[in-house]
Amino acid sequence: MSRTALSAYRIVEKSTPLETFERAAPEDIRLAVLDCPLEGWNDQSVRGLFGDLVALKKVGFGALYHSKVLPVDTTDFVGRHYLSCIEGLHGLRVVAGFRTVDLDRCRTFNLPFPALSLALAADAPRHAEAVRRFVGEHTAVGYIGSWTIHPSLCGNQAVRASLRDHFVLGSILFNLAAGIERLILGATLRFKVDKLLRPVGYHPLDYEGNALPPLAAQHLHGEPVQLMCLTKPTRNVLKRTEVLRRLWNDRIVL
Repeated sequence: MSRTALSAYRIVEKSTPLETFERAAPEDIRLAVLDCPLEGWNDQSVRGLFGDLVALKKVGFGALYHSKVLPVDTTDFVGRHYLSCIEGLHGLRVVAGFRTVDLDRCRTFNLPFPALSLALAADAPRHAEAVRRFVGEHTAVGYIGSWTIHPSLCGNQAVRASLRDHFVLGSILFNLAAGIERLILGATLRFKVDKLLRPVGYHPLDYEGNALPPLAAQHLHGEPVQLMCLTKPTRNVLKRTEVLRRLWNDRIVL
């Protein structure tokens, strides 16, 4: 969808309360893609959508962590955001999303690659070296992070199941469209993200043939996180991503 189509997306005044979506159905979901907000910052629509993204992360992270966790970092300004939206009383609402950033994008903005930063901050030298080797094998590597679902969907199991597919399968489709096949992320064990990802081929990052244990994510106050990677999606997994093809083709792009 063209860039100008986002005018139809324009969300609500910030003072409008967020609707709950207990009765929403998976077919109500639409996709919006926000690529490198920093470069489009002069566009009011970019700033508005980015603000809605930040609001989602703030309420999402706030519901999961008792201690304060910073919901946004530098890579949010330069990464690619995959946003799941539902039509509410006042327009489309961002109800879930995740961010990807690839190595080239990090180098362009002189930023550290997030997987390496995660390992270094945890004082995990073997993890850090394993990330360096994984990246060194092929520089077209993307990092996926900051997956968030709005707490208002807590009781809507059908939509939550669909949003899990958006994360697991949509992240593969999203990165392939950007020319990225090799993926790495930090799977938070408390939310069983590691188990969610294994069926599509993710496996723990290894060091010299041995799977590395979880590390303590410092930005999450020591939360156990498993670095996992996907070298190349199988044909069967690629076939499974086609369930999102119509939504992907009709996505709102900014």
